[in-house]
Amino acid sequence: MDCQPQKKPASKSKVILGWTIIVLNILVWTGLGFWWATSRQPAEHESYGLGFSFLMVIIGGFFLVCGIIGYVIVVFTECLTFNYPKPVWKGLKVRLYLANILVPLLVMLGIGFMVCAILTPVLANFGLAGPVAYMVPILGSLVVMQIALVWVSIWQPIMKRLITKRLRARGLTDAQLTSGLLTGLSDPSRSSLKKFFAIEDDVGMMWFDAAQIIYWGDNEQFSIRHEQLLDVERNMDGGSTSALSGTVHVILRVAQPDGSERRIRLHSEGQWTLGARRVAMDQLAQRIADWRAMAPATPT
Repeated sequence: MDCQPQKKPASKSKVILGWTIIVLNILVWTGLGFWWATSRQPAEHESYGLGFSFLMVIIGGFFLVCGIIGYVIVVFTECLTFNYPKPVWKGLKVRLYLANILVPLLVMLGIGFMVCAILTPVLANFGLAGPVAYMVPILGSLVVMQIALVWVSIWQPIMKRLITKRLRARGLTDAQLTSGLLTGLSDPSRSSLKKFFAIEDDVGMMWFDAAQIIYWGDNEQFSIRHEQLLDVERNMDGGSTSALSGTVHVILRVAQPDGSERRIRLHSEGQWTLGARRVAMDQLAQRIADWRAMAPATPT
């Protein structure tokens, strides 16, 4: 039996198209903001001295400190999650969506104003008008950091803390939690583009033993025996940012007790970058293939 899942190779054209759409979207909205800000002020040449730079550093430092404090609060409270005996993922992904807008914006503005303190006087000396010299460093910083944050997931520390606390509240031991793989689940029959807050329907941990794959999550738990696992597929999720790294998700086809079939798309959790998530997904696929190879031989 061939235990290797049928992997559809990542389409380089789709990866390039995805990045093109992301970058163009950021540039368009930033350009509109630049046009709106500069069109409201007369294009006059101004002199930016030490006082201006000092003021920009103070403003930038304020935003930066607020952003850092916000990040620490969000991470160490799991985005204000406290009631772990009950399911938490549904509410957390809404709060995390809002935090993902506010906290990075504060940090980006902070860095932008600090860059402005250095570059605006330089740009003004080269003859750029006041509003342009002022807005270019700020919006330029926003563009660079927004693109970086597409690749880097700053909220991954939350996932391990959240899953560990939730599963501990469900009765799992620390020894069991140490050996589990952080895993998310989603329904591949539903378009990820229609999921507003998060693609994962559930998050939890997965374990492998000789007889079964075991999953415990925030909302559900199940085990999959060898005879239940009908097939394993590999497909990109074109509606997810994971496609930007060429990640090819694992999809399990599982026979249900009532005779129906359930398809389960797996997500690797706890990695800082899209590239690391792609590697983790390939490792998970290999782990499943190794487990399938352990299936007892069918009697003839």
